[in-house]
Amino acid sequence: MLTFPHSAKLPASHTVGALAPLRSVRPSLLDLRFNGDPWIVGHANDMAWLQLDNYPLALIPTTPFDLPTLNQLLLQLRQWQLRRRYYQRLRAQRATSICTDRAGVDSSLEK
Repeated sequence: MLTFPHSAKLPASHTVGALAPLRSVRPSLLDLRFNGDPWIVGHANDMAWLQLDNYPLALIPTTPFDLPTLNQLLLQLRQWQLRRRYYQRLRAQRATSICTDRAGVDSSLEK
């Protein structure tokens, strides 16, 4: 019969509850911090390369008819983030300017 050795116990400071959680983050092509443009380039035998500038990232099965649509979709997804950030900043600027305008109007009414 086999006997298994007893495992060494971890000190109280190294228990599972005390460990800091690790956060796993995968980069996205939609992340605007990437320098360069993602695009899809046709390849032989109904395959295409997904590239970031000239660096090939993945080989995907497509037809030649899909390439323009996939590239347009990739561009729209990236531009959507740019537009969203732009409008968030614009709304924030308008909100601060409205608050300062109201403060000026309120102080002039008190005089």
